[in-house]
Amino acid sequence: MSQKAVPNDEHPQAAAYDPPPGLDDALKQVAIVEASRKPSRVGYLTNYSFHIWYQIVIEIMKRRGAQYDIELEIADAKLSVENQIEQARDLSTRVDVLVLTPAATSGLEKILEIGKAAGVPIVVEANPVEGMSTLIAICDYDAGFDLGVWVGNNVKKTDGSPLRILDVGLPGLRPCLLRSEGFVGGVRSIQPQAIVVASINGEATPAIAQKVASATLQEKGDVDVIFAMDDETAHGAYQGYLDAGFDASTVTVAGFGLSGEPEKRWLMKREALKVSQAMFPEYVGLRCIDAAVRLYDGQHVPTRDVIPTVSMTPDLLEKFYPKKSGVWTPDFNAIASVPFKGDCTKV
Repeated sequence: MSQKAVPNDEHPQAAAYDPPPGLDDALKQVAIVEASRKPSRVGYLTNYSFHIWYQIVIEIMKRRGAQYDIELEIADAKLSVENQIEQARDLSTRVDVLVLTPAATSGLEKILEIGKAAGVPIVVEANPVEGMSTLIAICDYDAGFDLGVWVGNNVKKTDGSPLRILDVGLPGLRPCLLRSEGFVGGVRSIQPQAIVVASINGEATPAIAQKVASATLQEKGDVDVIFAMDDETAHGAYQGYLDAGFDASTVTVAGFGLSGEPEKRWLMKREALKVSQAMFPEYVGLRCIDAAVRLYDGQHVPTRDVIPTVSMTPDLLEKFYPKKSGVWTPDFNAIASVPFKGDCTKV
């Protein structure tokens, strides 16, 4: 499925990421890759950099790259396959390694061909591309399933009627489809009668998620759970829920990502956002640069470098993001110690 580019005027401004003061010290706790030759320039082909997740990934890649004396150059496809292919042609002429976050589920194989012709190895992030050397990503279906199990065990209606779920996704990207599918499967493994009232496309944009959720819920009625493929569109859908006139105290929001400070603050309020499947973008950025060094040096890389996830609740947050100087700061060793499946159930 191809993902249509979103016009520039429909994109929100890039989310503001204010790196915690202790971020560089936290990165130094993870040993750099020993290599006989290291890239001097890495190009990052991102899908939509305005999102807080990718603002964090980019910042970490810059800082981790600096530990290797690597310069990072970024190109934003704005969810366009055509843009991304042209950007790959351009960047491959002046970088040693490319990191690719595909703009769509299919059609990006051409970028691997471009890299091969130019002698530029490619690290793929998030969304697999046939023929790739390595993919750095969570197991999306399994992460969604785990989150659904949490909701199934912890969100139950007193009258015994089935849970009603609003699914807020991004159908142009397979990882997001897998999150939705896994979530519903996880909920139904505990509460088999749970109902998906509607699946909507939030387009990874809070304002769009708000508008579509409001219209959908006015037609379909109240829901008990809002599931969203990321926390930003979860927030948008939640605002749409309120716009539709429903009660904030009766809905549970289950998000995905738990990327920035606003998401963490929302979780810690212990209000609608009860749980979010933490995806640790800081760890992803670190792993992308380390993989780039390994590939350039001819070292072994796994075909799938699985990033762990956690169904994050307020009680767990400071285990993985302890506060340093009053700011949540990633503990990379704690993140790396999370158990994870070696093989994903669905890819």
